[in-house]
Amino acid sequence: MNVHPAARETTGIDSWIVVDLDRIIRLPDRLRRLWPPDLLPRRVERNSQVASAKVGQDNAVSESRRAVPESGSADPEKVAAASRSAAAAPEKGENEGSTERELDVLTAWLRGFASELNRVRTRISVVVSSGVETVHLALCLGPGTGHAILSLQGEGLEDLAQHQLLRRIEPARIGQVVEDLAELVEQDCVLTLSWASGTGATGLEFLRRKSGTWFRPVIERAGDSVTVDDDVAAGDAAVRMLLSAVLTQTLTVGARTDGRVRAEGGSS
Repeated sequence: MNVHPAARETTGIDSWIVVDLDRIIRLPDRLRRLWPPDLLPRRVERNSQVASAKVGQDNAVSESRRAVPESGSADPEKVAAASRSAAAAPEKGENEGSTERELDVLTAWLRGFASELNRVRTRISVVVSSGVETVHLALCLGPGTGHAILSLQGEGLEDLAQHQLLRRIEPARIGQVVEDLAELVEQDCVLTLSWASGTGATGLEFLRRKSGTWFRPVIERAGDSVTVDDDVAAGDAAVRMLLSAVLTQTLTVGARTDGRVRAEGGSS
């Protein structure tokens, strides 16, 4: 796995629910329409469902009994190992009834998770890619709710290619989560952050990492040409600071809009 040893030691999968793409595809239309379009799966391998059943069921049951934990990001190596162990279990036979119950638990949890996306007011997409490794995180934020949907693709992450990782998340945790996830991409990479709010406001930001140092590209336009200069060092906390600035802007605007709507509703 292309993961820094330090990242493997400090992160866990307790906060993430592993769900196979086939289960997401089979959501009812009304729920699939709420899924982030750039992460809505369209094709899946036949055996992916069984591979995630055990991991997803265990985590779904655990999450239903507790609040969102402190840990922020997933360790793909551990997730992959758990998925392989689940895949080794027989689909039918003496454990058939148990497996079906586990699948039902995970499906029910997934439907509840997807239904909550109906309250989303702000959507943020974070993509960290080196060209051969890609971390794609969709953040769906609304009044009192936050959901994260994670896709890991590329070199060293093949075992997760047919799965997505889901969790509920508090805005205060997002910066740390994204910072940890960026460490899963070992090579030089580009972080692209795009966002859209219910008010119609949108934005696009970039960071570039070279030899372990983050840079903020300076985009210059001259006529019909655009050049990018990455000579401006952004500091070790660049990722967290960028997320903090975007969240402050989007959530503040959203709170003002909600307040105005409530005020207008009360006066009518």
